[in-house]
Amino acid sequence: MNYTQLFRNIRESKGLTHDGLAKLVGCHRNTVINVESGRPVKFKTIAELMAKMGYNTNSPETKSIALLWLEAISGINLTQAESASEAHERIAQYRASEKEAVRLLGELIMREHLTVTQIRTLYYAVEKPEVISILENIRRLQSDDTGE
Repeated sequence: MNYTQLFRNIRESKGLTHDGLAKLVGCHRNTVINVESGRPVKFKTIAELMAKMGYNTNSPETKSIALLWLEAISGINLTQAESASEAHERIAQYRASEKEAVRLLGELIMREHLTVTQIRTLYYAVEKPEVISILENIRRLQSDDTGE
């Protein structure tokens, strides 16, 4: 079973039509149809629909849909032991590299004696990578003008 079938079964078991669930949530009926047809949707949208049907984020139903949704978008069968093991390894590698990045950032902050304003600016730039690209382009233009 995939997440679209499970979602439809849950909606129907609640006695809700596409329109009924959409009205309950306050969204367009196409949102519900998109979930059930497998069109790309954010899991946040599915979680909101599930919550309005009475399933919190820790419910077995929501967790099952989350797992099936992840399988659908990743192409990894997370219910198979070897696939799940591979996914856990990747997550562990990501967390390790994330911890190393935090450590290096902490060292940089201390070494350069960054102010709170500078730290906030760095955080903003991380949240908006397009800002970094703009700054790099400006720096490149300046170095072209000065011949550096």
